[in-house]
Amino acid sequence: MLIPIAAFSGMRILPALLLHGLLVSSAAVGQSPNVLFLAVDDLNDWVGCLGGHPQAKTPNIDELAKRGVLFEQAHCAAPLCSPSRTAVMTGLRPSTTGIYGNLNWFRDLPPYRAWVTLPQYFRKHGYLAWGGGKIYHQPKGKFSDPASWDWQYTTRMGTPHPPVNNRYRHGLRDKFSNAVLARLIDWSPIDVPLEETADWKTADGAARFLSGDHEKPFFLGCGIYLPHLPWYLPREYFEMHPLETISVPRHRSNDLGDIPEAGQRMVGKAGAIIRDSGKWKEAVRGCLAAGSFADACVGHVLRALEQSRYADNTIVVLWGDHGYDVCEKKFAKSALWEQNTRTPLIIHVPKSLGGRGNARSCRRPVSLLDLYPTLLDLCGLPPNPKIEGRSIAPLVREPEAEWPFPAVITHSPHWHGPNHAVRSERFHYIHYGRGGEELYDVSRDPHQWRNLASDPLHAATKAELRKWLPARNAPHFRAR
Repeated sequence: MLIPIAAFSGMRILPALLLHGLLVSSAAVGQSPNVLFLAVDDLNDWVGCLGGHPQAKTPNIDELAKRGVLFEQAHCAAPLCSPSRTAVMTGLRPSTTGIYGNLNWFRDLPPYRAWVTLPQYFRKHGYLAWGGGKIYHQPKGKFSDPASWDWQYTTRMGTPHPPVNNRYRHGLRDKFSNAVLARLIDWSPIDVPLEETADWKTADGAARFLSGDHEKPFFLGCGIYLPHLPWYLPREYFEMHPLETISVPRHRSNDLGDIPEAGQRMVGKAGAIIRDSGKWKEAVRGCLAAGSFADACVGHVLRALEQSRYADNTIVVLWGDHGYDVCEKKFAKSALWEQNTRTPLIIHVPKSLGGRGNARSCRRPVSLLDLYPTLLDLCGLPPNPKIEGRSIAPLVREPEAEWPFPAVITHSPHWHGPNHAVRSERFHYIHYGRGGEELYDVSRDPHQWRNLASDPLHAATKAELRKWLPARNAPHFRAR
């Protein structure tokens, strides 16, 4: 049954599948693996298996991590929804396409009008591709890329909004100068059954697909919108996280004193407003509750897969499109620090396909950009020579294998750039296009409080990390 939401102590978790042996190609087992592609919007490292917040309650995601490979240092290609998702689905960096913002669409650019996306590539090789919810930037219209899919089984996302008189009861809306954040920053329980939310219906659409009979192998995309703001959730999810028990993240008041002006612009004022207004615990509670809600939706799909005829022949990928900072440095996304770039990534390969489980973790830095070539590799499809990124299938096979490659993250708002971060296994380096650098030894400074960029002892480290900065920085493409 679905995990009960009244009390965490009573939650039932999906039974684990034991995985052994070495990963082999689909050809070796005489079948084409299916792909279940689970995207969760704005999901940061506040999941139990990553330990980003000690009070996270995400048992279904945690159980999936026990059956597959958890990439502990997975980073987005861009800390903003559309650029990140465009990179995942096209296999191209934001610095290559020029898609840096949420109002831009890659098929509006002549070089990419006929680009073969990840699900299209599977379709070209005999797969059925169904998508629902938020996989690209929107669940419907051009920003959902109808050309990618054989069918879009739902074009809705999120949860219902509460009555107008129950919105913005935190009293902060007029304090936010950013109109988008002022509209989105809100949290409130709603007295709506879980089953009546659009996100649950998206999950249920995927579950119903898995209960059917399909002659072709399939690529099934399921996109959950929460924990994207606003955090309007069935009341039970707030009750799972009592306000009086909430712990806030660590914060240092003088944290920004040693960062460049470009970095300070990315901070904004929302985080300080929430902290100084005494609403930080409420915001943390809203984010934790939204994560638990998303976890329940994910669990519904995973349970359906487990009970289906496809359980032993389906590769599961769960990913968030970027991180999210709840007032540790700033509030929201759109910055290049770890809080904004790190996100869950779990890849589960069943035993029948040669997978090995038992809660295996990989600490090598990887990029979501790598998902396109990785899935082709895992499913035995020919490589696509036009895409960027690299297959991390070797790390799925052996999570402790040598991996000399860092993750590269790009955030270039129209008002300045290009800006990039390079995350190696030990260091997190940020280079701002209009001047300024940051360097953190995250092995010793996980909160990124001490900027080492001006320390001559780290000059060689900076020089080495700079080599990974993109050679090409496409101009900022603006929608017409």
